[in-house]
Order: sequence, then C-alpha cells, then structure tokens
Amino acid sequence: MPSRSIPRKYAEALFHLAQETDGIDAVRLDLESITKLVQQTRELHPFLETPDIEVSEKKVFFEVVLKNRVKNATWEFLQLLLRRRRFALLPEILSEYVRMDEERKGIKRTHVISAVPLEGREKELLKSNLEALTGRSILMDTRVDPSILGGIVIYIDGKIIDGSVRANLEELRTRLLAASVD
Repeated sequence: MPSRSIPRKYAEALFHLAQETDGIDAVRLDLESITKLVQQTRELHPFLETPDIEVSEKKVFFEVVLKNRVKNATWEFLQLLLRRRRFALLPEILSEYVRMDEERKGIKRTHVISAVPLEGREKELLKSNLEALTGRSILMDTRVDPSILGGIVIYIDGKIIDGSVRANLEELRTRLLAASVD
C-alpha cells in the first residue's frame, strides 16, 4: 500500500492546478463523480487495474466516456494518473483534495461517537462549542456506538476527546487497582 504522502502530493498538484484554471469546486465535483462511477461499476475497476490492458486503451475508454463531461484540469489529471499507473489512488487523492478544500473554506471535520443518537438541540450545542473551541466551522459526522455506555467520544485534529462512560470506568478501575497495590 502506498504511503499517504503520494495521494497527498497528487491532490496538492491538482488543487493548485484547479485553483488556477477550472475552479476547485468544479474539479472536486468531477473527482467525486468519477470515483463514484468507478466504485459503482464493478467491471470498471479491474479494467483500470489490469496491467494487461494498455494505457492507450484505457485512455480511449475515458475519452469516449468522460472527456467532454469533465473540466480540462480533471481531464489532464486523469491522463496523468493513467500514464503513471496510479488510477487506483483516486479515492485517496479525492479524500486529500476534499480535506484541502475544507481547510481552504475554514471547515474542520470532526467525528463524534455517542451511545445514543444525538438530538437536534444536543447536536447544535456540541457543534457550537466545538466551533468556539477551534475557531472554525465544524462539519460533524456522528455515529452511534452503544458500547461506550454513555457520553461522547470526539475525534478532531488527530486528537481524541473521550468523555465516554466506558473510558471513565476504565480510568476509575486503573486508579482503584493502583490504590490497592499501595
């Protein structure tokens, strides 16, 4: 598996090209559509990955299917990925591109896990507190995991804020065991 820096470098190059030419949002839409197309069409993935099929054949396929439907920056980028046999990295490149776009827009993505679904008011209060904490707009992905027993776990900026009942019980257990040893 390639390191994360390879998709990041491709995403950065495309991001700068899109900024100068067709627009970041337009290219992002192109990438999202192409990635979705490849993921939803089972036969397409092996076709793109098989080294037995010449790059020129793959280019012809894309020319027929996509050339007039995507921005020039996207088209040139797809040609580059095909030439360098890096098309399989497209989902990771898209992920990095989206991260860069959200950063540009001042959006911070967070992942929140709760034991029960968060209600509208709870969600809004949490979002506004996180926005106050980070000074950025928050895009919050939520997930329910009953195994945390209660509270929430927040993943933001590569950090974990664990306010779950499970984590508190583990900490209490550790303290009790340490105290009983003394």
